[in-house]
Amino acid sequence: MTYVVKEGKGKPFSFSFPHPDGGELSLNDKKFEGKAKIIQILGTWCPNCADETEFLANYFQRNPHNDIAIIGLAFEKHELEGKAFSAINTFKKRFGIDYDVLWAGSYKKKEAAKSLPMLNAVISYPTMIFLNKKNEVVKIHTGFNGPATSEFNEFVEEFSENLELITKED
Repeated sequence: MTYVVKEGKGKPFSFSFPHPDGGELSLNDKKFEGKAKIIQILGTWCPNCADETEFLANYFQRNPHNDIAIIGLAFEKHELEGKAFSAINTFKKRFGIDYDVLWAGSYKKKEAAKSLPMLNAVISYPTMIFLNKKNEVVKIHTGFNGPATSEFNEFVEEFSENLELITKED
């Protein structure tokens, strides 16, 4: 199975989820205006998500991109908001994350899919959804091949190509 954006190509991606610091944060929030975005579907309980998060945090510390925003959507095992927020804040501190990570709901894939109804499914943790400046899905990458795998260099190359795709002007 592959990801499909149900609304079709060219339709904007959207969501609004609770932020651990209070309130809700939307993809259409003013702070994301005019930026391409990487939506990271993750769980703080997921080892591959931790590896991908470490990659993202390190990559953007070494290669700052003012025209790209990363937004983590944490699908958690904790059903209580307070426990989920605590897990997210611990995770952010552990990896030195300076981007927003929102609580998107339950880690159960069928429940997670309900949180993102524009996708046909939530297939894998982690997943990165690459959006252009109009919030249109350009590319979806599932899974993570870390530095210990033979696919890591290919992953980094594809990641760089995806950044070029989402930041190019139409």
